[in-house]
Amino acid sequence: MADRDFDDSDQFDRTASMRRTAPGAVPVVDKRLTERRQSNARILSVTIVVIAVLYLAKPVVVPIALAILFAFLLTPIVSVLERSFLRRSGAIVLSLSIAVAALAMGGWWIYQQFSEVAKEFAVAASSGHIEEKLKFLRRSSGGTLAVVERTLQRVADSTEKQERPDLKVRVIPERRNVADRYKTFAPTVEFVASSFLVIVLVFFLMQDREQLRDKMLRLAGRAHLTVTTQAIGETSERISRYLLTIALLNLGFGVLIGVGLALLRVPHAPLWGVLAGLLRFIPYVGAVLSAALPTFLSLAVFPNWYTSLAVLLLFVLSDQLIGGFIEPIVVGHRVGVSPIALLVSAIFWGWLWGPVGLLLATPISVCLTVGGEFIPALRIFSIMFGTEDPLEGYLSFYNRLLLRDRTGAIAIADRHAESDTMEEMFTDLFIPTLTFAQEELERKRITTANDHFIKDVIRELIIRFGDRNAGMPDPERHIVAVSVAGERLSLGTLMLTQLLRSEGYSVDYFTDLPDQELLAFISEVRPEAVFVSCSNSSHLQAGWALVGLISSTFPELMIVTGGSAFASDREKTLAAGATYVPSTLGEAKEDFLTRRRSARRKAGRSMTFSGTRFRVPPPA
Repeated sequence: MADRDFDDSDQFDRTASMRRTAPGAVPVVDKRLTERRQSNARILSVTIVVIAVLYLAKPVVVPIALAILFAFLLTPIVSVLERSFLRRSGAIVLSLSIAVAALAMGGWWIYQQFSEVAKEFAVAASSGHIEEKLKFLRRSSGGTLAVVERTLQRVADSTEKQERPDLKVRVIPERRNVADRYKTFAPTVEFVASSFLVIVLVFFLMQDREQLRDKMLRLAGRAHLTVTTQAIGETSERISRYLLTIALLNLGFGVLIGVGLALLRVPHAPLWGVLAGLLRFIPYVGAVLSAALPTFLSLAVFPNWYTSLAVLLLFVLSDQLIGGFIEPIVVGHRVGVSPIALLVSAIFWGWLWGPVGLLLATPISVCLTVGGEFIPALRIFSIMFGTEDPLEGYLSFYNRLLLRDRTGAIAIADRHAESDTMEEMFTDLFIPTLTFAQEELERKRITTANDHFIKDVIRELIIRFGDRNAGMPDPERHIVAVSVAGERLSLGTLMLTQLLRSEGYSVDYFTDLPDQELLAFISEVRPEAVFVSCSNSSHLQAGWALVGLISSTFPELMIVTGGSAFASDREKTLAAGATYVPSTLGEAKEDFLTRRRSARRKAGRSMTFSGTRFRVPPPA
């Protein structure tokens, strides 16, 4: 963009768009369209095949995925322990032993606790607390619950009428062969076998992790060695850091819930704390699910409403504290996956693999996102899952303007203004947007109304940021900006003069000012330069005439011409009397300031007054 004219109606090289294909040859556009359709078809077919394989090969893929997950989770711990006398093998065995023992004991403890919870519910159901609360709700709901209750009662009565009298039943033992007995214990055997395979696979994944990385690099080939190395390192680092951080945060959430429920005297508070910490691994909905059972138990156990509401409030406040305040500070956007992507990923993998898929949703999303940053074939995941803006800054700005979202476009410009200078914002945001809009207008992809709206909003923003960044005006540093009759001041000229305002220049703007009045004003204020803009080629003759008039009247005055019409024929514009025709915004500003400093130095060397020569230093 830097070598193009900075004006809003820039003319572009149309050589590529005006190419003609040879007779009988396939047009370039049709060929690209066909290739794009074929590529999309291939991507769709490969996606369907991959999903089918992942679903059908679930017994094989899930243990491997779990092993990789635990390997990522334990690798930071093993890396610390292997520096001691344990070395790598001892560190892996110790870490795995502790993890397996903790999971086994935790699973058995949770099973025992749920057995006691079932008994608690049975006792609480006979206490009548639930019935009392239902009666209260029935009175306050205006009969809605009563209708439901009568409907259920009618169903129960009809069922009782259809029941037959009691019959004597004799139980005959079923003869079961070895296959039938195996079916009874098959789930347990398969679970134990899968767990053992996961443990063994985790051991070898951590033991030979460098060799596995080198094998992947060998598969990628020498040409992709750098990219693959960066992808593997970035992926492993992000996943390990994220999993360890989230595990610690979820542990804190579980402890907070357990202590709070214990203070509220809710039965089995440690169980609900552990369950809350585990379920919170499910993005965004885990905390809500973990609050259901303790809230319902408190409804059944306690005669009042306060305890149940306090339990629910405890979960809400704890989740807001961990998820809304601590987690953004500790984790932030380092994982690089957007919240919507995590939620959609959890739904998809939960449907595909069940509870294990919910646990693996976040690590898989991170792998795909990081892989898309380095591997072109996976770029779709980086765009769809990433937290960064998928559009370049000016394209996002252009998109808001195209949708006539004036508020959104101004918000993007304000964000740029916080980190960029006004010149950088003009160069990196406004000029590319105007350039792209002009290209789309010439291709008839946008209407003239769209183009006018884009330019009007950008004109407003240029003036706003110019007023915001204007320096203290110096009465000795004055310029005049004028447009050819029938036109508004070109956006390029407006940007340039706003930049000069930030340097301390005071500017007067004129449109449709008669020539004689303009000459009289210039003669009165004696500006350092006059900026003349002309963007419409049909007004070019009038523009050259105005430049010639100013040049002949004030031969020593600097005349800067801007606008696509003047830029389209620089030679004639210079011949008409222009001092120079800017090509880019940055060069125009620097060229103008350099010329003016040089002129002031020449004027400051000597000054004759009443026959005496005085030394006048140039202004700072």
